[in-house]
Amino acid sequence: MTTAPGPAARHVGVAVNPTAAAGRGRVVATVLHDRLRRAGHRVTDLSGTDGAATAARLAARHDLEALVVVGGDGMVHLGAGATAGTGTPLGVVPVGTGNDFAAVLGLPADPLEAVDRVVRALRDGTARTVDAIEVTGPHHPPRWVAGAVSAGLDAAVSARALGMRRPRGAARYTVAALAEIARFRAWDYALELTGLVDDGGLPGLTVHDDASATWQGRAAMVTAANITRIGGGIRVAPHALVDDGLLDVLVATVTSRAAAASIFPAMYAGAHTRRRDVHLLRARAVTIRPAPGTPAGAGPPVAHGDGEALAALPLTARAVAGALHVLTSA
Repeated sequence: MTTAPGPAARHVGVAVNPTAAAGRGRVVATVLHDRLRRAGHRVTDLSGTDGAATAARLAARHDLEALVVVGGDGMVHLGAGATAGTGTPLGVVPVGTGNDFAAVLGLPADPLEAVDRVVRALRDGTARTVDAIEVTGPHHPPRWVAGAVSAGLDAAVSARALGMRRPRGAARYTVAALAEIARFRAWDYALELTGLVDDGGLPGLTVHDDASATWQGRAAMVTAANITRIGGGIRVAPHALVDDGLLDVLVATVTSRAAAASIFPAMYAGAHTRRRDVHLLRARAVTIRPAPGTPAGAGPPVAHGDGEALAALPLTARAVAGALHVLTSA
């Protein structure tokens, strides 16, 4: 936790997903606007008609002294993109399906309690400093991710879930997972890791003297995690720490449909880490690419970050220590 004496009144941007929780996001945002103004802050609404419009509005504002997002992990993703590496504090009011980032940081699950905590944090000038993931690659400009970068079966599930209207809530991810498992086939990867701390017992990993490593093989999932959970409670990296300057890199060398079908239920309890075909490595950065010789269209799915589409591989995910300052108070 960091404490810094700030001005009594600040210019605070607010971005809300109005469709979150069947429209509750808009109601909560109204309460947030009111309480911020009562506290003396100048409030600017930066919400757009969709995620892209909101991202554009956020990118255009450099005069904010704080940003508060209202919604789920998709809104946290937009907030991280606007504030990571800038020193501008980010407030999170969870009104989404999964709220994984908020849960890992111990933010209140009740949105109105979260509003109160943001207002208190602004008053007291308190924030928690945590890491974020910088994602770079040849197919997109640099992006920031708060929670995890998915580049395998979990990315395919996220893509399907984003395109579904029903069911609502966390069940959407479960239905999407069942559909993707039914058509599952493993992918061929080539990984390059730097700042390796733990090799996770991954067979075939070549470790070099400079703490870099390379690996090539078939896998169902490659996920670079900054937090313990994704997808509304799937404990993809149960021991990940949000402030250690490292990524927990999950490599699931699952190649059969039956094995893929059994791994997802285990992940809700974190029991997948006991499997011989699941490996958790720890490193500062990982580059994920299709293995050489992979035919066009046969490579891993488009990578996702915080459940949002990023870009086709290759990409590099790098943990940046202390990149985010999340508004919170005792």
